[in-house]
Amino acid sequence: MEFTGRKIEILKEVIGRFIAKADPVSSRRIAQDSEFDLSSATIRKEMAELEEMGYLTHPHTSAGRTPTDKGYRFYVDNVIREQLEVNIDDNKSDITFDMAIGKDMEIEMILQRSAEMLARFTNYLSLVVAPTIQQSRFKHIELLKFHGGNLLMVLITDTGKVYKRNSVLTGEYTELDLQAATNILNVQLRDKNIIDIDVEDVKMHKGDSYLILLVNKIIELIKDCIKEDFQHNRVFVHGASVILQQPEFIDLKKIQNVLKVIENEYLLLKLLSDFSRDKDFVVKIGTELFEEGTEDLSLIASKYKIFGNSTGAIGILGPKRMDYSRVIRNLNLFRKNLTGIFNSRA
Repeated sequence: MEFTGRKIEILKEVIGRFIAKADPVSSRRIAQDSEFDLSSATIRKEMAELEEMGYLTHPHTSAGRTPTDKGYRFYVDNVIREQLEVNIDDNKSDITFDMAIGKDMEIEMILQRSAEMLARFTNYLSLVVAPTIQQSRFKHIELLKFHGGNLLMVLITDTGKVYKRNSVLTGEYTELDLQAATNILNVQLRDKNIIDIDVEDVKMHKGDSYLILLVNKIIELIKDCIKEDFQHNRVFVHGASVILQQPEFIDLKKIQNVLKVIENEYLLLKLLSDFSRDKDFVVKIGTELFEEGTEDLSLIASKYKIFGNSTGAIGILGPKRMDYSRVIRNLNLFRKNLTGIFNSRA
């Protein structure tokens, strides 16, 4: 069955109307209200064929039709992306980004407030994930020696996050030796991606060769920090009550499914981690998220930068009927402003 231009226009009309009203769309309503010079019977025939092709479906209690995941996917990949390619950088948005940020405010507090603001402007659930150590860069390291040969390594990333590791110091190293090793590492590893750090990155002068074992030990401790699983990272969530006010979630079972997703921090982290870093935006629809419990939801995800380096994830979770164009525009401006806030603090 051919996917004609007329079918595409009718599909766009059905999806646009369903997004706006959340009511199944009938052929009669399209014939009455739209600019199509087509009879209700012709539109009904085209809608029936679109249903046969898998783009539309219809509730048993209604003569109208609603989009399927396949229909939404076509709409996002063709209609929305085409609009955004032309207008995404026109800076037109519902958001007036005005968040009071103190100079000394911690990054996690900024991300928490960002999640709250994003939820208010989109009326959907907002998700903001802090960068993991795997996405961070080396900024500074300190080595502290305690009684009994115990060593404390303090690692600071470009996001300001601090990691600490304890170890037993082997060898007769003095405080001056620790300072020398600290200076070597801080000079040679600064701004390097932490996940890429290796002993081969540190070049030792002949006079410092006695520090090789100490430096290698510190590199091992850094690698131990990297092994932290991403589920220990922070995800800031806001807007749970708002998303449940959407008409899709009147049914108790659907409410329970949404709450299970919202309350599962590991799942939310995975949702925002499983997309290509090469794309500005990723849209996942219904069962594209997970096979069970997310069939009524869609996710729009993007990324932001901290100090021009580390990448964190930001996303909006809402009903499949969400206004994709508006949300993507707002999310685009929001992440640019969030990146700008961090760049101004560098």
